[in-house]
Amino acid sequence: MRISLPIFFPVLIFLAHPALAQDEMFQRMEVPASINGKNLKYAFAGGLNNAQFSSADLNNDGIQDLVVFDRAGNVVLTFLNDGTIGVNGYTYAPEYACNFPKLVDYALMRDYNQDGAADIFCASLQDGSQEMQVFRGYYENNMLKFTPFKFYYPICPACDPYLIWYPSNQPGFLNNLSIAKTDIPSVDDIDGDGDLDIVTFAAGNTTHLWFLRNESVEKGYGLDSLQFTRVDDCWGKFYENGLEACRATLSDDPNCCAPCFGGPEDESADDREARHPGAAVLTYDQDNDGDKDLLLGNLSFECLGMFTNGGSTNQAWMTGLDTLFPSYDVLVQLYTFPAAYHLDIDNDGKKDLLISPNSKSISEDRTCVWYYRNTASTGTHFELQTKSLFVDEMIDLGTVTHPVVADVNGDGLPDLVVGNNGYYIPFDPGNSNNSSLYLFLNVGTPWQPRFDLVDTDWLGMSQYSPNDYDFAPTFGDIDGDNDLDLLIGNYGGWLYCFRNTAGPNNPMTFQQDFNPMWVSMDVGSSSTPVIFDLDGDGLNDILMGEFQGNINFFKNTGTATQPAFSNQPSIAKIGGVDTEIIVNGVGYSAPTVVITPDGPNLITGGVNGKIEVYDNISATADPFSEISLNWGNTDDGERSSPAFADLDFDGILEMVDGNLRGGLNIYKTVLVDCTTPTTTVDTPAPVLQLSPNPTSAWVRVQLPEPAPAQWRAYNALGQLMASGNSADSPFSISVRNWEPGVYFVEVTAAGQHITGKLLVRYE
Repeated sequence: MRISLPIFFPVLIFLAHPALAQDEMFQRMEVPASINGKNLKYAFAGGLNNAQFSSADLNNDGIQDLVVFDRAGNVVLTFLNDGTIGVNGYTYAPEYACNFPKLVDYALMRDYNQDGAADIFCASLQDGSQEMQVFRGYYENNMLKFTPFKFYYPICPACDPYLIWYPSNQPGFLNNLSIAKTDIPSVDDIDGDGDLDIVTFAAGNTTHLWFLRNESVEKGYGLDSLQFTRVDDCWGKFYENGLEACRATLSDDPNCCAPCFGGPEDESADDREARHPGAAVLTYDQDNDGDKDLLLGNLSFECLGMFTNGGSTNQAWMTGLDTLFPSYDVLVQLYTFPAAYHLDIDNDGKKDLLISPNSKSISEDRTCVWYYRNTASTGTHFELQTKSLFVDEMIDLGTVTHPVVADVNGDGLPDLVVGNNGYYIPFDPGNSNNSSLYLFLNVGTPWQPRFDLVDTDWLGMSQYSPNDYDFAPTFGDIDGDNDLDLLIGNYGGWLYCFRNTAGPNNPMTFQQDFNPMWVSMDVGSSSTPVIFDLDGDGLNDILMGEFQGNINFFKNTGTATQPAFSNQPSIAKIGGVDTEIIVNGVGYSAPTVVITPDGPNLITGGVNGKIEVYDNISATADPFSEISLNWGNTDDGERSSPAFADLDFDGILEMVDGNLRGGLNIYKTVLVDCTTPTTTVDTPAPVLQLSPNPTSAWVRVQLPEPAPAQWRAYNALGQLMASGNSADSPFSISVRNWEPGVYFVEVTAAGQHITGKLLVRYE
């Protein structure tokens, strides 16, 4: 006997009004997945592109865990350390990331006051600022949390107390420390006095590193303070102009700043804006001689330069340079702008190297975490273990993901179709626009989904790249035959159309529709379509998000079987919805629609990573009613792209969310408190008992308490199939004339809306 389960597409029955708990956080859902037969440990952790790595004890158990900040989307991922000596074992624990402040550009975990709670040294959160900010870590209920560190500048009341300032050459005046947004500084104990100093290229100074010494201990303030003084504007005495791959001019004199003519005051050599757009600085003692050596990455190149310090802790002097680091093992060749991080990743007591690209534009976005294990008994000797640490345990399709859920193979289980922007191609570094559609079939059960990647170029969409990319699929019935057709948005701003010729509940088969109408529906760039009858005339219309952040409404002026759309939107900004970020004019709206007991809601992702929800929607430019601009408190980084389906058949929708990093996250749309450590006890919702279920003839409806009731039944397309009234509970509904499939029975009684899922099968 064949059981026909639901067909899913973005217009779905939603079981709880999203306004009920809009300020709480959605609970993440763990769903198994596999690629090429490999079960993924962190399948739905969201991917990595430009990862920065730090150690921190997240749960106050005395063990160093892992914090990953990805500047692609400015998002924090947290992992608990459950490994053993010599083994890098980590469990994804996103609940700890909830306690981090919003971070941008770079974030380094360091314990400046040595109290066991890691602190954060990061780029300033102020728009347009190039300064460094500090957050002090502390524990609350054994969870690491943070508060902004406030500096003390009594001689400068106008100085921002949340940014780093240092004494200028003029007594009584302070200068602020300015670091280019592209850069990563080093925060380390350079002079060996027990507190943390800073080594960095200052914004505007191209060729020489600055050393800012923390004089808190020397001035008698102890470790619980930060007092920075610039003591060297040519740390290491070398000259690095950023024009030669991993090369620099070393000085032959520890007292002379290379190139030893003109010196660091030669302004012609210090034009950072024109000559050196970015650097990643890592200091560590690579030869175990007590002073700090240097690993330096540059924005323009794929390698790292290893500088050996032949000086001392108090006077750094770089006397050796490995331009093919590590020359004794696999050369670092990571496109582009590699940045290195020094931490013990395998719990053997020796710090290893992790290397990831720091460029947010075009860079390696799949084999993008190189792990070099330190195999030396003393000092360092790094040997490459993998080029995709953590990434190979995630669904990571490169850059940008647009998911949608539908039963593609007709087995009744919801599958995943994901479009992407593309991924880095080593032999064509100027092009990362090799987009396609990825098909993940659900090979689990109705109550335990499991996704397996079966096709990396579904429907052959790669034939249109690299000329077109950023594919955004959506399903819906555009030709009135009750099966799901496919529209695909793209970078060009128009649509590809594939008509499903299989009929309802059958494995999908598609024929591309080359009607020029689909190409003429151009919204400029990065179209993200959804199919929905917005004006209530019985014909499915098309809504399209776009690069600028508004959502366009294209009215269907044809018939149910022959849709017709103008090349211009009927309304260019429905409901006043706009996900645009004012500072740069980018919005990347990614809409979908869900049907609630109170009517349809518009839900959209956007460039800032938030999920916005609106109700009372219709075909109007007048503002929709805003439910939340940060629904569920989810933030998976930039370019959120949500899709909804009941993946586990429990009567509650899950949200699959795409992002800039090329991965996916899944959430239960049951809102929980983000500050709860690891477990939550929710108040049970009223349960609607439907029996027998599955059924082929009739169903008995049992309410929690007897009461007069009104009921309605919808099919998986959201269409009303039947309705009625009952003077009491329980009552029965005949389903003999209903097509096999999944239905949603909604009952209103005693002021409550209760919904249950019913499976109708063949007799």
